[in-house]
Amino acid sequence: MEKEPRRSSSDSIEENFFLPSTFSPWSTREQFVGDNEPTLSRSGAQTAVPSPAISKEGTSSYVPETHVTRPPLTRHASSFKPIMTAETPMTEEDLVLRPADHGMHPRTEVVITGGDKKRAPPRTTRFKEMLTRSLSSTLLSKKGPSSPHTKYDTVAEEPPASSMQRDSEIYPMDTVDTPTPGLKTRCSSLDEEDDDIGIDELAARYERPPLDCHSRRDVYIKRRSWTYIVLAVLSVYSTFLSGLWFVTSIYQPRYGRGISSSDGWKMAPSTATLVCTLFAKTIELSFVTVFVALLGQVLTRRAFVRKAKGVTLAEMTMRNWVIQPGSLLTYWEGIPYAATTILGGVTLLATVSALFYTTASDAMVSPKLKYGAWEDRQLEGLVKASYANPFYAQKACSTPIDLTMDPINSAPSCLDVQYSGQSYHNLLTFMTEWQGIHNGTPTADYLSGRPVGKHNLFDNTTMVSSWIETDFSDPQANFAAHNRIINNVTLAMPHPGVYSAATDPHNDILQPEDLAGVGEYSIRASVVSPAVNIMCVNVARDELAPIIYTRWPDARTEFTDVPGQRIGVEDWFNDVPPPTDGEWLNRTVVDDIFRWGPQYSRRPPVFQLYPIDFNMITNTSVASSDSIYLLAKAGTIDDYTLCEMRSWVTPKCSTRFDVSGISGGQLQAHCEDPSDANSYARGSGNNDTTDAPYPSVDWRNLADQWRLSMDLNGGVSNNNASNARIMTNLILDQPALSPSLPSMAEALAVLASSTLVASALGSTYRIRWDYGEMELDPGIYEPFRVVMRSQQYTSSHVSPWQATFYPVLGVVFVINAVCLLYLVFYRPGLVNDYTEPQNLFAVAVNSPPSTALAGSCGHGPDSKEMVVPWRVGYSAAANHYFFEEAGGDERSCPNTRQSMASGSHLLSAHDGQYRGKNHDNYKRLSASRAWL
Repeated sequence: MEKEPRRSSSDSIEENFFLPSTFSPWSTREQFVGDNEPTLSRSGAQTAVPSPAISKEGTSSYVPETHVTRPPLTRHASSFKPIMTAETPMTEEDLVLRPADHGMHPRTEVVITGGDKKRAPPRTTRFKEMLTRSLSSTLLSKKGPSSPHTKYDTVAEEPPASSMQRDSEIYPMDTVDTPTPGLKTRCSSLDEEDDDIGIDELAARYERPPLDCHSRRDVYIKRRSWTYIVLAVLSVYSTFLSGLWFVTSIYQPRYGRGISSSDGWKMAPSTATLVCTLFAKTIELSFVTVFVALLGQVLTRRAFVRKAKGVTLAEMTMRNWVIQPGSLLTYWEGIPYAATTILGGVTLLATVSALFYTTASDAMVSPKLKYGAWEDRQLEGLVKASYANPFYAQKACSTPIDLTMDPINSAPSCLDVQYSGQSYHNLLTFMTEWQGIHNGTPTADYLSGRPVGKHNLFDNTTMVSSWIETDFSDPQANFAAHNRIINNVTLAMPHPGVYSAATDPHNDILQPEDLAGVGEYSIRASVVSPAVNIMCVNVARDELAPIIYTRWPDARTEFTDVPGQRIGVEDWFNDVPPPTDGEWLNRTVVDDIFRWGPQYSRRPPVFQLYPIDFNMITNTSVASSDSIYLLAKAGTIDDYTLCEMRSWVTPKCSTRFDVSGISGGQLQAHCEDPSDANSYARGSGNNDTTDAPYPSVDWRNLADQWRLSMDLNGGVSNNNASNARIMTNLILDQPALSPSLPSMAEALAVLASSTLVASALGSTYRIRWDYGEMELDPGIYEPFRVVMRSQQYTSSHVSPWQATFYPVLGVVFVINAVCLLYLVFYRPGLVNDYTEPQNLFAVAVNSPPSTALAGSCGHGPDSKEMVVPWRVGYSAAANHYFFEEAGGDERSCPNTRQSMASGSHLLSAHDGQYRGKNHDNYKRLSASRAWL
């Protein structure tokens, strides 16, 4: 491009472009820089170009760029003496020399003419005035070589500002961009034994040497520095807590009352979850911080090592994977190259682990309600009375009517209401279940497969009974043996004392209310179960004559309101012979079935009359008897039905107690299961397990109160009671259980189940009563064996698939441990991380341009440019770090103009200082080995 002459017309418009000057005042024939510093000298083959003449009008004649000769850079042995103006009273060092921590030097500006536009006056600076005078006196005025002892103490009188403006250098764009030939040969790879880069080599790599970028500090970061201390603390913190998190997820500790809603110094469940999540987040953040820092250390150290392969942009972006996992999708170009290396694989693994760490902590470590394993344990229940103690049962009934208000009937009346309410509720629940069967699909015709009775304990626990002794409950087998219809059933209830023991603070079991109302636990107790036996036998009218008072000779009877019906007088029972030795009353055809007579030492009952249809009467006055008797008449058959009711505790069952804060509690009798190791007979460890069950005489007394509350003896007055109507409709008319209706014995057993609960509350958990008194005050804690599991807040996963988070916790811990070992043992301190954006930018803008990234200044590097290796170069002469393409390729040394930028005084002022420390550190780094 040719330089057009300046237009003088006032209406012409010029546009000025300011570029850094390619000339420097520090190298002429007279000026020499200190030892090992560059100088300018004229070649013998070159001719000096005279300086442009200054016209009288104040304008300088134009000299084409091609006529200006620039001497090559050479090293000279003489010292450099700074320029000192005559008008400036400052010393050399005050005016010219810059301190080591000085920033960028003033820019020398060049005005470049663009087109025919009018030039704007260039900016005049003090540095430019010095540069103008220096150029005039050195490059243009001197003809011969400079002497090493040339003095620069005086400078000619400073020209006026207008003259300075006219003397501004004006160069066309083509002269600035014209490369200097012969520089490619200077960009060959360095000698492996000489890590230093000379000023000539450095200048050849830049458009202008980076003399303004004089490194203020070394790349090494000492152990006592704040950066290292913080990084070490974060590494220790992250390693310790991530290890604790990993071990906790494996060990799965249970916190008991430590995390509960109970009173005292406890941590609430919500607080525990929040604290755990908070710590998990700090582990994640500290892990990312430490790993990214160590990743930068590995890459930066590799960039210093000359024998290593260098660092690619794809590897530099690996830190973004950990910090910004979304960059794996948005900036994926470097992933195929970086992820295939060992370091890239570790980084990708760390990225996934950091991404899911908080989720893994919530799934594996955060406290959550979870069942523990089944464990053997011994509970203790408070025992206050023997089984079916009627006096204790009355005292246990809750009523505000005390003995002072009603000393005789306050307790019995309370118990009557309790019996009637619970019994009818149980019967109604039982009949409701059978209604669904009757209207739908029939059930089994064998007892063990039919519905059982249920009872509500304290309005929050459902007690579920179980049919036992089923071998004697088959009507067909009984009919074949005795030639009559026999309906024999035995119902066992779970021991209600297990509930009392489980909820007793003495046993320290976490209740649902202690676990935010949602806790659960399960108990399998090896205790006895109360049972009631109902045996109903169909008997003809004449067969009942021996035990019907109105059929006795000389019986005192009277007519009732029912035609033809006679009843014994009010004191008829006085005619019944009292119990004496050898007195067993009359014999009947069913003595062997009911086990009456001298052979069994049991007396039969005596009834006052025959009940009419759909009525029933009772007898509870048999001396020394353990049973109560009920005589009923159905309206569909001619036979009467005689039922015997008695109770005992059985060792064939275990009591299962399942408690849930959401669905409530359930007590269930699990009976006659050969595989049940928790039954009382197999699991209690007591010495009374082989004792034969004996019916409770006390229960007969308690049941007498029960039948009064229900008015089961209403048939004496022919009251046609509803309960009698229901029961008589269920009498079997054939030797088989109906698949769509319950039997009378089943219904009576469910109706009497409330007496079993009242009898067992506060009673012993064993078969024998081994205490001297039948009632204990205040009671004795009796141990019994249980197998239980409970929900507690546990650091564990709740679903099997969540075990996939184990590797996440393990990987974070292992990487943290490796990073900590790296910090403590592997390297003595750190180096400046050149993958950090601020450090990368500072080095990149002060590095020579490279054709390896040509065309990437707009949209960024492409895939092929992401894999170009780079290393960190260093010039001890300029104390300057920069990036260069690894391998010594000519692409890393573009054909640029030889730099003559000002500021060379930095070389002589600080060369010796930084060559001793920074250069040695750089040399040690470049000679080390790269592991990853």
